[in-house]
Amino acid sequence: VAYLMQTLAEVRPPQSIIIEEAPSSRPAMQAYLPIDRSDGFYTCSSGGLGFGIPAAVGVALANPGPKVIGLIGDGSSMYAIQGLWTAGQFQLPITFVIIRNGRYQALEEFGPHFGLSHTLGTKLPALDFVALATGHGIEGRRVDRPDALEGVLRNALSAEQPMLVEVAVT
Repeated sequence: VAYLMQTLAEVRPPQSIIIEEAPSSRPAMQAYLPIDRSDGFYTCSSGGLGFGIPAAVGVALANPGPKVIGLIGDGSSMYAIQGLWTAGQFQLPITFVIIRNGRYQALEEFGPHFGLSHTLGTKLPALDFVALATGHGIEGRRVDRPDALEGVLRNALSAEQPMLVEVAVT
């Protein structure tokens, strides 16, 4: 996750807007992608899940011009994945970066706070976000090797249409 955030910080357009819904990736994100200006970073303060993809669409509709980057955890994305369709229909300049760790990690981390020793239904081993993107009418790319990350991100961030980049992390 740290390498993803470091690379994204190096290649993203300076005036890009980040929408974040990746709770388990926040420490690395905060280290590499500091909030440096008003209206350059959006997140949810209430702890709810599912706002990230629709928020990226809304911010892109309200701010034509700058590249919008949706940093979304794989678990969080599944609450409102259909927002990809809207991004595609309006050809919004959004790069959705799906941080794929194969589980609802935030829910697993919250479980013990609620007395749960095991959380059911939090593993996401076989989701194919590139196929989900294609099915919603946008292009997707998968990155599972660090040496491919920079090139794929540069390509997606330079696109004028929406793109999804699925990044496998450990």
